[in-house]
Amino acid sequence: MNLLQLILLIVITFSGYPIGRFIASKTQEELGGGAKWFKLIMLACPIGIVVSFFLEKGNNLLLLIASFAFIFLLASASLLYKKKK
Repeated sequence: MNLLQLILLIVITFSGYPIGRFIASKTQEELGGGAKWFKLIMLACPIGIVVSFFLEKGNNLLLLIASFAFIFLLASASLLYKKKK
């Protein structure tokens, strides 16, 4: 994986938080019922990252970690948006 791909992967991963905030602002009625699922997702993502270390090697490992981090940030943004409202 070259430097440009790595930079794009990092940018896409950290865009999970603003995307989560945007989705939460547009679907406020769904946040109440979905809170338990967001918490479950936030619990499953770190577990998925740890399991990925044992199952994958190389570039696939980095992509799996970035995917789990993106989903974690998306769910956490939704939960934090709900708490502020």
